[in-house]
Amino acid sequence: MVTALETLHGRWTGEEEVFATAWTPAGRAEAELVLAEGPGGALIVDYAETRADGAMTGHGVVLGDGWWWFDSYGFVPSAPGTATWSDGELVLERRSERGRNVMVLASDGEVLTMRLAAASGDGELQPLVSGVYRRG
Repeated sequence: MVTALETLHGRWTGEEEVFATAWTPAGRAEAELVLAEGPGGALIVDYAETRADGAMTGHGVVLGDGWWWFDSYGFVPSAPGTATWSDGELVLERRSERGRNVMVLASDGEVLTMRLAAASGDGELQPLVSGVYRRG
């Protein structure tokens, strides 16, 4: 039997809608996510996004209920975030002095979706990226 986490495994490519933020203007992007099993049942997330105005890469690790993320913007996590399952979606949330960030991953085994949102402080979440990817 395939677990919910295993449906995320694979190399995924697709298009993203990028919303305007302090770090990037609104626009479209092409992206690749490689989601693989790591040591101890971890989920390793490698991400590469290419836009007309630049690129961004990231590396994440989900282990148990912890979530760590490192990216080319250079923000180093001071503490792990949380990883939880809700209605078949993996919800990854991080908090820092800059605010909070929530990434939601879901897959039916053929299509992967990702939503990324952020808020300053305890403010309302605002969309950052929305993507749909296919195995590639």
